Amino acid sequence: MTRFLRDEAQAGTHNQQFVLGLTGIRALAAMMVLLHHLFAVAGPRIIWVNFGEFSIKVHFLLTCSWMGANVFFVLSGFLLALPFIARAPAPITLGASLRFIWRRIRRVVPAYWFQIACLLAISTGLATLPDWRMVVSHLLFLQNFSEQYAYALNGVYWTLPTEFGFYLLLPAIAWLAWRMRRGDSRSWLWLCLVLVGLSVAWRFIAFQGVADQPVGKRVFALMQLPGLIDHFAIGILFAWGFVEAQRAGRPITGRLSDALTVLGLLGMVMVMALFEVIYEQYWDGHPYLFVGYSLTALCMGAFIVGTAGGGRVSRALFGNPLAVALGLISYSLYLWHFPVLLWINQLLDSAGVKGDRLWWLVAIAIPASVVLAALSYWFIERPFISRRPRATQPA
Repeated sequence: MTRFLRDEAQAGTHNQQFVLGLTGIRALAAMMVLLHHLFAVAGPRIIWVNFGEFSIKVHFLLTCSWMGANVFFVLSGFLLALPFIARAPAPITLGASLRFIWRRIRRVVPAYWFQIACLLAISTGLATLPDWRMVVSHLLFLQNFSEQYAYALNGVYWTLPTEFGFYLLLPAIAWLAWRMRRGDSRSWLWLCLVLVGLSVAWRFIAFQGVADQPVGKRVFALMQLPGLIDHFAIGILFAWGFVEAQRAGRPITGRLSDALTVLGLLGMVMVMALFEVIYEQYWDGHPYLFVGYSLTALCMGAFIVGTAGGGRVSRALFGNPLAVALGLISYSLYLWHFPVLLWINQLLDSAGVKGDRLWWLVAIAIPASVVLAALSYWFIERPFISRRPRATQPA
């Protein structure tokens, strides 16, 4: 067991299986996004699986696996809110908030800035001079204020300002929950429901302003932080339920843990299948466009809280050594896989490879992405993660 996993378990006052399971979920999220992009680069196609006389289309598991990014959002809400909820009704101090934000900066920024430096060095070597305003906006997590900049350096970077915005909001949410009802943790519940409602309203109102615009502009408008805050809020909601169940002496373990894990995963698969069916109408204003993300986040929250309970199913799916190993490097894997896919695809072009490239990309791009991610984790992420904070009290 690495020092990082031991420290996480001790800081969160949770057992080892809790940390292993949630680390494994990070692997699931990163691999979903990787396979989605790999399938897109190789060229989407219909994939059938035969069961005797019956055939089932399963390609939606790849075309819709962009939902891995949404899994990261819900997991962040769940995991990061737990220490704040567990401290209730203690007040949220400025010092604790600053320590929390500083820890998140140490966790996210080094690998991100390092990759930006690498991408800029490569582009400069190719005589492509970067726009300095675009570079500064990325360094400060401000690229989502411009559709031109949001996807300029790396197609996955648009999620980072959303994630970092939540880091800044969470201490304020925790303080507001404490101010609303001192000594009553149900304030977390009401705040989460309000945030979900605001997120649905944002998607509906924002869509009205871009309904006649190309699909790309609709996606960009709706996928800003207000339109995704429901994912973090639902993660917080499940964290609140997890803590309250423990306080009531009815922790989420055993069969309940397994049931939530299985039902949550099945629910997410069903949502992915539904997206495949309604895709052509979805971005034209389908009702599911406004409420679907929240329902999807509920499914994700269910299997996250089930995994946190450490049932046998979650141990088998997310607590196994492979899932934990990939989960450890999942952040760097998320950052590096898309550039690697594009580079490998260009190399295949240069090599004159024609026809279907799916298995070429599987054989080359996935191992290359994992190797780069492991190097990034061990030499860039881990030195900052392993540094112990001066204060012994967890933020």
